[in-house]
Amino acid sequence: MRSIVVPVNFTETSACAARYAADMAAAIKADVHLVYVFQPPVSAAEIPLPESIYVEMQDSGLELLQELSDQMVKHTAGAVKIFTDLEIGGIGPRLEAFCRFRDPFLVVMGASRSGLENVLEGSRTIRAMRHLRYPLLVIPPKTQWHPVHKIVVACDKEDIDSGMPGTLPFLDEVSQLMNARLEVVHILTNSEGNAAEAIAEYNVWKKDVRALAPELHFVRQTKVRDGVKEYLENHKSDWLMVFPKSHSFLEFHKSRAKQIVLSCAIPVMSLHE
Repeated sequence: MRSIVVPVNFTETSACAARYAADMAAAIKADVHLVYVFQPPVSAAEIPLPESIYVEMQDSGLELLQELSDQMVKHTAGAVKIFTDLEIGGIGPRLEAFCRFRDPFLVVMGASRSGLENVLEGSRTIRAMRHLRYPLLVIPPKTQWHPVHKIVVACDKEDIDSGMPGTLPFLDEVSQLMNARLEVVHILTNSEGNAAEAIAEYNVWKKDVRALAPELHFVRQTKVRDGVKEYLENHKSDWLMVFPKSHSFLEFHKSRAKQIVLSCAIPVMSLHE
């Protein structure tokens, strides 16, 4: 049975991601693991919290997890198995350890766009996309599940040159599971050559992904984020897929990647090679 892991923190953003994940799980016959990482607060005076307060906060987290689980069971009319887990420690390390233990098919997280929640959720999401070596789907606010018919794959020259060997099996599995077609969009920036050169490189790459038969589109823009935005505004799409790695146009310490991920109107999947 495939598993979908959903990190939650009891905000509406994470609740939205949980609903999306539960509906997707029902569609692809997967189960859902809601995981809350309880990070004990550090006293400003570096004095340990009384054990009673620590226990009370932990119990509160368990209660909220159960409430969310009950909501998801009701939301799916019991069609999806919902599991809950509370981990204690740093959010990043505990989430990574939990995923290594569960080996999920997919991790689903929410991303907010406003106020303090955006700062907290945004940094949390970008941190996960940089370090989590599992497919990660970021859900925009108020997004509801619907069948995925088209996935736009944002590639750069480095992706095409490498052939993305490590990602092809997952791309194949997702496209078949969702019955979705792939469209590859290559943003040609001022530093790159003409489309003819890129098409020649793409035709070599396409031999390795013949079973996926993706279409290829080019957008000429000064900035990659503007090219992605332009393409999505003019082509109806269900998911955007990106490949975070060092030395690529989506290198995640740069603000442009954050803007693409946190401002995108459709779910964005991050897939490490």
